Amino acid sequence: MGNAVFRRSNTVAGMTSTSLIALVLVATGLSILVSDPEAHTWSRIALLAEQLVLLAALASAVVLAIASRIRPTTSSAWLAAAMTLIGIQGLPMLAATGDTLSGQSGLSAAIVVGLTSLLVLRVANNRRIRIAPMPLAIAIGLLLVVVRGTWRQIPIPTVEPGHAVAAGCALLVLISVVLGVSLWRGSGLPLGRTRLTLAVFLWAGAATIRAVGLSDGPAGSLAVVAGALAASTLITATALDLLWHAMRQEQADILHLQQQLVSMRDQAREGVEQMHEVKGTIAGIASATDLIRHEDRLSHQHRERLEEMLARETARLQRLVHPDTDVSHGIVDLGDVIGPVVTAHRVQGQSVHWTPPSISVVADADELAEVINILLQNAATHAHGAPVRIFTREREGDLQLVVADSGPGVPPELRDHIFDWGYHRAGSAGQGVGLATAHRLLARHECYLRLDPDHDPHGAAFVIELKRAGHESRRSADTVLMS
Repeated sequence: MGNAVFRRSNTVAGMTSTSLIALVLVATGLSILVSDPEAHTWSRIALLAEQLVLLAALASAVVLAIASRIRPTTSSAWLAAAMTLIGIQGLPMLAATGDTLSGQSGLSAAIVVGLTSLLVLRVANNRRIRIAPMPLAIAIGLLLVVVRGTWRQIPIPTVEPGHAVAAGCALLVLISVVLGVSLWRGSGLPLGRTRLTLAVFLWAGAATIRAVGLSDGPAGSLAVVAGALAASTLITATALDLLWHAMRQEQADILHLQQQLVSMRDQAREGVEQMHEVKGTIAGIASATDLIRHEDRLSHQHRERLEEMLARETARLQRLVHPDTDVSHGIVDLGDVIGPVVTAHRVQGQSVHWTPPSISVVADADELAEVINILLQNAATHAHGAPVRIFTREREGDLQLVVADSGPGVPPELRDHIFDWGYHRAGSAGQGVGLATAHRLLARHECYLRLDPDHDPHGAAFVIELKRAGHESRRSADTVLMS
């Protein structure tokens, strides 16, 4: 239904633009009639109407040239060339007088224009020929103008019209049929082929009526005016539609490129975020592995806890590199999730105070662990050597998890931007990735991460909103490794 509405709106818009073009052409013709004192004869009115076709072709050439520059296509470029050639032929006729204005002269000009248009179309369809369309059309058009002007200066015997006019009219009709069929079948235009074909027939009909002298009366003159006005409107409307089509196609291509760039940017961000977390996780695994291999003073219990941390962090690292899209939220034990991450940072030398509570929450275990890992990395980077406390609290019925350090804190001018991706102060060791990632992970599950404004100014405290599960798990409050 949406496509039908879109096509209907395009049809209405096309009809409206065509009507406006017809009104402009009628106004142009009337202005010429009013300003020209010699135009008050039927033959002169027919001539002016026929000249509108040539002027419309020249104006259309400009529009089509713009369209072919916006979206280069062979069909539009060669159609612009053909319109240029036709328009150039019409320029001398504006100042023509005497026998130059006769129907026979117009017939010969129409035949020449028709033949050259066929030649241009033939060249356009020949893919082996690589010629710039517009320079070729301008050169041919100017050459024809010179040849026609020179031909009129050569004295030749006067020939009675008779059979010559009839033969010329028959030839023009044949040329128009061949040209119309060629436009319909071989122009390669995305739209407007029917209108251009009809315009060719109307133009040939108007030239034929003038050639046989029928435009001297009101009926013939009005027929020429109607045909010429319709042809001019169809030509101009087609050119404008092709320009509009080129602009829409170009806009669609730009939108597609923008979407690709956004997708590539998002993929790049995901890669940076993943690498950020992988590096932090690997650092903890490496430290724990080295400690197990070289620390003979570890107790059996400590070794077991380190091995458990290694197993959990390695499994989380595997899921981080190869995410399972089917994993969803579930009820997890807060201590089970945070414990391995805290242990990983402790073995790297970071002072982290954390006592596992007996609380179960609704969360994605890996994502919550990643958020805690990011916050601990952030504290290690910006509050180097300062102890970090992790604790839970109740605020207005909400369960909050707080990660607080006693470092220098966050400067006031940065507090509104610390969760913006890529934002970091000059000279900072951070990349502006971790906090933005943590904020995004929680926000997509309708949770939040914020900086506690009421915390001690000498330090920073990040607050995570948690969804408490329907029941609490019972855990031992034993102190974990190095607490």
